[in-house]
Amino acid sequence: NVECLRRRPERLYMGSESVKVVVRCRPLNDREKALSCKMVLSMDLQRCQCFIEKPGAVDEPPKQFTFDGTYYIDQATEQMYNEIAYPLVEGVTEGYNGTIFAYGQTGSGKSFTMQGVSEPATQKGVIPRAFEHIFESIQCAENTKFLVRASYLEIYNEEIRDLLGSDTKQRLELKEHPEHGVYVRDLSMHTVHSVGECERIIEKGWRNRAVGYTLMNKDSSRSHSIFTIHLESCSTGELIRSLPSLYLFSLC
Repeated sequence: NVECLRRRPERLYMGSESVKVVVRCRPLNDREKALSCKMVLSMDLQRCQCFIEKPGAVDEPPKQFTFDGTYYIDQATEQMYNEIAYPLVEGVTEGYNGTIFAYGQTGSGKSFTMQGVSEPATQKGVIPRAFEHIFESIQCAENTKFLVRASYLEIYNEEIRDLLGSDTKQRLELKEHPEHGVYVRDLSMHTVHSVGECERIIEKGWRNRAVGYTLMNKDSSRSHSIFTIHLESCSTGELIRSLPSLYLFSLC
């Protein structure tokens, strides 16, 4: 029932670590309820600690783990974004690369956290919230023009596919450039001008993902995906300059 979110900004925020690990707990699903499963996880939200009990082991103390942040069943994605993701995305608009990395087993809630749902509004996912955040920052910037581009790829059976390309079945190659680092050759980049365009792009890519039935989740993506937002800006009378990228990972 545990899902991990790692955030990796390229600088330190207010003296904090550059890598933070956050755990979010989901409620029991219908299958688990039908099997009369018992919740064995509890949290101390103030101390950011998780406790896992061993069923039937009355005299055995629970396993204890400490993280940079803990979010229980009744806490919404909105709260987690404001506390964890907001400063990272803000850093991207100021000139630093950032990564939000969702990791957990099938059915642990990665897609729910990253993609979210439209209702209730507090459970809107990290990715659409990042769209809103970036374009709000752009609207507030004075004497500056921005170019926002997006890419969306999937890693499935050790093959890379472009979820937004003209041929989503084509296998792409991973390359390394001496100056720009690792990149995916022929990965399409799409210019976006609004939150609505970003949402349409991610919905298109989401429909192209590989899906397969599992015991934990009948609509499991069965793949890893990386959605990247690239920013460039220019001020009046200046050449365009490249800003950092925001990488949004969802790994099963």
